[in-house]
Amino acid sequence: MTLVPCYAPLHNTGITGGNYMSRVFFTADTHFGHAGIIGMCHRPFGNIEEHDRGLIENWNAVVQPDDVVWFLGDFAYRTRPQNIRRIFDMLHGTKHLVIGNHDHGKPGKVSATLQLPWASQHEQIEVAAEDGTTLVLNHYSLRVWRNMRRGAVQLYGHSHGSLPGTRQCIDVGVDNFGYAPVSWLQIKSRLAMLPALDFRPDTDEVEQLKRPEAVPAEESVLPTP
Repeated sequence: MTLVPCYAPLHNTGITGGNYMSRVFFTADTHFGHAGIIGMCHRPFGNIEEHDRGLIENWNAVVQPDDVVWFLGDFAYRTRPQNIRRIFDMLHGTKHLVIGNHDHGKPGKVSATLQLPWASQHEQIEVAAEDGTTLVLNHYSLRVWRNMRRGAVQLYGHSHGSLPGTRQCIDVGVDNFGYAPVSWLQIKSRLAMLPALDFRPDTDEVEQLKRPEAVPAEESVLPTP
């Protein structure tokens, strides 16, 4: 299977006359226009206008117009199509969508989010990071994925920071990463602090997470008074 590079090749910016390597960022679960998300996820905004403005400012403070963003689902919810398009056009970068549950429209209809001019749309995709690491992108967290015992990392959203990750999977949504897109370098730094996976021999199945050795049972029993 040929991996799609998640970064863009070296190109001329046309601004400074020099070459610029597009940077790559990942994020999910902005829920633009969704007033209820503020209380549901305890987001630090007073109202939906402040919320949307804050997320747009955070995005554009990190992402430059020539950068690439992989968006892992749930872009907007319960807001007008015109507002969805207005916000999309304000966000920097070439934007790819990995479709989330709130991005789908009603049966038989194409949602406003799916009608946006994304560079590409996917239910799931594997991409190659700058260092060659395989990244499996899905809106949902997966229990197992291809090549996980060979170092493939799964990035997901949907859980709004409530589902703990491991050294090979993590929620890249705004609730888990300071309400802004994050780079692969930032993600790797967070992954390094999480528990490693322990695989069953010759399979991709996970037996358990590697944790510090437990105290033997006979040493943990309290003495009889």
